[in-house]
Amino acid sequence: MVHLSRQRVTWFDRHRDFFVRQVFADFFNLMYSFQELYHSYCTCRTTRRGEACCLLIRSEEQAQCSIWDQLSVMVGTEIEKGPIWLLKDLCQQIWPEGGQGRKIEDSLMDWLVGSIFHEAMKLKEDVHILNSYGSASFWNSAPEPISRLTRIIDRKGLIQRVAVDVVRQMEQLAMLFGQTSNMLRTMLPVLADNILLVRFLVEREDLVEHLWSEELTSVFQDMFGRPSQGFCAAGKSYMSGQWYTRALVMYRRALEVDNSNTEAATKVEELQQLIQKTGSYFGAA
Repeated sequence: MVHLSRQRVTWFDRHRDFFVRQVFADFFNLMYSFQELYHSYCTCRTTRRGEACCLLIRSEEQAQCSIWDQLSVMVGTEIEKGPIWLLKDLCQQIWPEGGQGRKIEDSLMDWLVGSIFHEAMKLKEDVHILNSYGSASFWNSAPEPISRLTRIIDRKGLIQRVAVDVVRQMEQLAMLFGQTSNMLRTMLPVLADNILLVRFLVEREDLVEHLWSEELTSVFQDMFGRPSQGFCAAGKSYMSGQWYTRALVMYRRALEVDNSNTEAATKVEELQQLIQKTGSYFGAA
C-alpha cells in the first residue's frame, strides 16, 4: 500500500505544472461566471428600497431564480461537483494542509478558494429559501387569525433576515474573488518556470488584461525581469512541439518589446527559413 501511495504522489508531482496551470484557467472561468452572477444580483437590488427589501418583491422573483440557477451550476452537488467545488479539491491536492515545503502563499490560496466554496454554499441555501418561501411570506397581506404560532414566530422578520444575509454573502464572495485574483497575480514570479502557465497567459491574454487590468508585457516583466524573455519562453515551448507559426509569433513579439534580444532575432530568422523551406505551417491555429 505504501508503494502504491508513493507512485501516486510521484505521478502528481510530475504533472504538477499542469495542475497549477489548471488552477489559473479554472479560476479565470469562474471569475467570468461570478461576474454574470453578480450582475443578476444587482438587477434585483436597488439602494432606494434599502439593503435587502428589493430581494423580497414579487417582480424580482425571476432574478432570484436566475441567481439560484447560476449558483447551482457553479457549486454543483456531491454527485456532480461544479467548478467551485472542483477548484477547491484541486487546490487541496496541490497545496495540502501540512504538506512539505508549503509556503504562506500556498496556505492563503487554499484558504481563499475554500472560503469561496463555503460562502457560495451558504449563499445557495439562502437564495433557495428566498425562492421557496421569501416572497409568499413577505408579501402575503391577507388577514390571518391570531394564533399562538403567529405570536411566537415572526415569519416576515425571519425571511427578511435571510435576505440581509444574501446581500452580505454576495458582497463577501465579491471580496474573496478579488483577493484570490490578487493572490494568483502575486504568485506568478515564482511560477516563471511553469511553461504551461506561461503559454496559458499568452493564449488568454485578453483575460489577463481584463481581470488584472495589466498588459501581458507588464506581467512578464514581473515574472522574468525582461518581458521579451516571457515571449521567448513561450516561443521555445511552441517550437519544441513543432508549432512553428505560433513560435514565430512569440519570438516576433519578443523583438517588438526588446529589439536587442539576440535569441529572439536568431529564432525569427531560423523559423522563417524553416517555414519557407518546408512550405508547411505547422502549429497553425
